[in-house]
Amino acid sequence: MLGKIKNTYKGYPSTFKVLVFASFIDMLGGFLLYPFFALYITERFGVGMTEVGFLFAVFGAGNIFGSTVG
Repeated sequence: MLGKIKNTYKGYPSTFKVLVFASFIDMLGGFLLYPFFALYITERFGVGMTEVGFLFAVFGAGNIFGSTVG
């Protein structure tokens, strides 16, 4: 199975591999910022973690809606 994955991976051009890797790093960086955003919002605006969780949920729902609409 691993050999099949390697053969499939070798079939792609190097520019595609760079693009996939850069997209992965970009998404990973965005994902790792959420805990710091939560801490910043609670400290700066004095709201609780429940409100921050609700804010993140609304943000996520907006992302899902925006992705499906276009």
